[in-house]
Amino acid sequence: MDEKAVSIESIEDVDWEAREKALVRKLDRRLVPMLTFLYICQRLDNSNIGNAKVAGLQADLGLSNSQYSWAISIYTLGVIAMQVPSNMILERTKPSLYLPILIATWSVISALTCLVQDYKGLLLVRLFLGIAEAGYWPGAVFVLSTFYKPKEIAMRNSIFYCGNWLSGALGGAFAGAIVSGMEGVGGMRGWRWLFVIEGCATFVVAIFAIWALPNYPATTRWLTPEERDLAVRRLGQGKPKEKFSLSGLKAALIDYKIWVFIVIFMAIQTGGQLNYFMPTFIQNIGYTGSTTQYMTIPVYLFAAILSLIVSLFSDRQQTRSWYIAGCMSLALVGYVFQISTTNTALLFFSLFLCGGGVWASLGVSLAWLGDCVPGPRDKKAIGFALLNMISQLSNFYGPQLYTNPPRYLVANIVILVYMSIGVFLCLGLRLLLIRANRQLDAKYGEPTVQKESVFPDEDHDVGEVAPETGVNKNFRYLL
Repeated sequence: MDEKAVSIESIEDVDWEAREKALVRKLDRRLVPMLTFLYICQRLDNSNIGNAKVAGLQADLGLSNSQYSWAISIYTLGVIAMQVPSNMILERTKPSLYLPILIATWSVISALTCLVQDYKGLLLVRLFLGIAEAGYWPGAVFVLSTFYKPKEIAMRNSIFYCGNWLSGALGGAFAGAIVSGMEGVGGMRGWRWLFVIEGCATFVVAIFAIWALPNYPATTRWLTPEERDLAVRRLGQGKPKEKFSLSGLKAALIDYKIWVFIVIFMAIQTGGQLNYFMPTFIQNIGYTGSTTQYMTIPVYLFAAILSLIVSLFSDRQQTRSWYIAGCMSLALVGYVFQISTTNTALLFFSLFLCGGGVWASLGVSLAWLGDCVPGPRDKKAIGFALLNMISQLSNFYGPQLYTNPPRYLVANIVILVYMSIGVFLCLGLRLLLIRANRQLDAKYGEPTVQKESVFPDEDHDVGEVAPETGVNKNFRYLL
């Protein structure tokens, strides 16, 4: 521990609450915005294929609806292959270097999509794009979880995940402007320029990210020694392993909580396939041209606002299950409308319910996984990677459900059933965690510090680490 930090710790009248608030504010100014901005770049470089489709990609490459769906699905194979290995590498390296390397790589691949001339070429580019982008999302969520407490993380996750919806809103605006403004320039179609411009912009951002991104609480260069010391001790986590080990992988694979979350998250991700087909849904309602792109914006903005509201109350009340189940139920109502009506106004309204309910549940569900797998660090890293790796299967089979336009009844019915299962699993997991907390109480006694305390132990340090959780013995699972 730093000598300066030790001397400060010995001063009895230190206002730790004020110091903690200042630390969290600094993280909120530096860490959360940068990770969110990079996520917007990642989502733009991935989902712009949906905007390119309605701008002429499908027609120019001679793709059938099934071939277009496979072009989306093949991306998932690359993601699945690299998720766990990437987070295992990240946990042993510097995020400030590793993540920018990933970002620069995918930006180049995305820009090269402009050269695609046929179906096979598109499949190849999308596969390598998936491999390059695979590590960012689970890596960023994991890095966030190493800096924030359970009572703080849902709001930060939701702000981070707002990058998804903001990318949808910005993607529609950018696509509308780029496609119409660059059509025919240099002899290239507007949708090809869309990939070039967004890919090059992301590459520039990747260079800046080397300076802006953190490492871990004990090693982040833009925190002072006192801040690094406080950042480590307030979380109550055991020390990371000094050498590479597969114990974290084994611990993650046998933890039932991770597998329950995987099923829940797959249900949410299956509903999230709406992201790729949003312009098509709006086109089917009756909008055409650039208006189709712009009409996606209010849906994504509504989802972002709802997500922030839900996560704020979830953090304040320290409750997860009811909010996740409630958001998924809201989406269920939207999918009922999608199945049961042909009224264009109701169909457009249902997009708000589907998108808002699905995407608002994501930030809180990610926070709940972090609550349920608080440590050790390598287990948590692999837990997030497993969650996204296996739930990515929904991105593989999901687009194949959208093969019967314009109503896409098969997709909507499957999602309706799957998300109903997800709601019941949320409530079931709540009951299992109640039992787990009782077992911790029986072994270690009632927690001796309040949830609002700066430190997890009375001695202002990490304290006794429970092997069941990998963090201080006073930790209890959030419900």
